[in-house]
Amino acid sequence: MTTALIILTILSPIIAVGLAYLWGWYQLHRATTGDYDVIKNGSWNTNRRGEGSKEALRIHRARIAKNAGFGMNRDEAIYWGADLDSNGDRITYKHKYRIEGSDPDTRWWCLSLNRNGFFIPNKYKRYSFSKTDIKREEDGSWVIKLSTEEQPGNWIPLGDQSGHFRILLRCYNPKPSMIKNSESANLPHLTRED
Repeated sequence: MTTALIILTILSPIIAVGLAYLWGWYQLHRATTGDYDVIKNGSWNTNRRGEGSKEALRIHRARIAKNAGFGMNRDEAIYWGADLDSNGDRITYKHKYRIEGSDPDTRWWCLSLNRNGFFIPNKYKRYSFSKTDIKREEDGSWVIKLSTEEQPGNWIPLGDQSGHFRILLRCYNPKPSMIKNSESANLPHLTRED
């Protein structure tokens, strides 16, 4: 009886730690993959609860704190991301892309490229365009080109990389129409050109 009690005493904490680890892994996986709590709009997606919202899962807020520093509530900012082009293919460095649209329904916006949480290095040191510095067409719309080769107009160089990257569209002070109707908000169209 004493041997069984000793074995049980030794195994109990090991089993508890193992179960806690599995539960933490499950929660992290649930918060960072799949369609859990995701709003989709064309190639773009965002978190339904907001990156810095009190309603966001603790594990999601921890991921944001680790990777981005902090996040804001949806009424302050909506962070859109695109990993797939309009055909549903993964965005990679070996292709050319065209992002075209008009200003989203927000006070200010910024579009940038990201790989592993950082801007993509390039010799031109050009990483983003925003509402205030983009060159526009006569009708107020705009086009941004992404490629490894230099392009005329609004161009973000992809640098000398391989693999995939993410396109980020940060919308600050979104109007109520964008917050309430995110699935149908006016967002730029992303097309692979080659």
